[in-house]
Amino acid sequence: MRCFARWWEEDGKCYRDQTILQFGESWKPLANFILLNPGSATPMDNTPQNGYLASKDLPCFVDEGVYYRFSIDRLMGDLLKLYAQKFDGGVIRIYNLFNLKNQHSGSAIEEYRRFASARHMHTKPREIWYADAPVIVAVGDHLHADPGLEEELKKYIALADPSRLYSLSKVGEREFAIKRARPDDSGLIESYHPSYTFKYGNRTRFE
Repeated sequence: MRCFARWWEEDGKCYRDQTILQFGESWKPLANFILLNPGSATPMDNTPQNGYLASKDLPCFVDEGVYYRFSIDRLMGDLLKLYAQKFDGGVIRIYNLFNLKNQHSGSAIEEYRRFASARHMHTKPREIWYADAPVIVAVGDHLHADPGLEEELKKYIALADPSRLYSLSKVGEREFAIKRARPDDSGLIESYHPSYTFKYGNRTRFE
């Protein structure tokens, strides 16, 4: 299991985007997860990985900025294990409503409010490539903490094929699953965040 992403350091803050999780021998895109913001994963070294990733002919690879190999945090590991139950290998993409690295959601949102205009805070629409894979909204209830976050989710939803939209949803007592979804009247999709659905005795599965 491997992780690659772009990494930016500016004004004492760290930003991660274009996150690629890969396992097995395949590089086929399996899913795109829309999450809140990057957690604890950091670059493993200073060796650029752009050439290596370009050689894989990934349809979702954006050849701008510098990609590095990253450590795999708990949330990433949970997503990889979930997909390894169904697939022998492939790629899971992670996009975030904001790219500021902070594994503590509450303080991350406070930082987001203070630095929302930072140039690496949000992923540009032209750098969002779903590669015909499912788009799974899994941002959790922090979505409503700031109007800017709601607007970011609307952006990601608008770029997706409506027939490929899913959400991480509750389906039973301590049971969560990836289910088909469609936007509500406000253009949003409600969801749970995997940092919750994989812990506290909860179980996350494919529907």
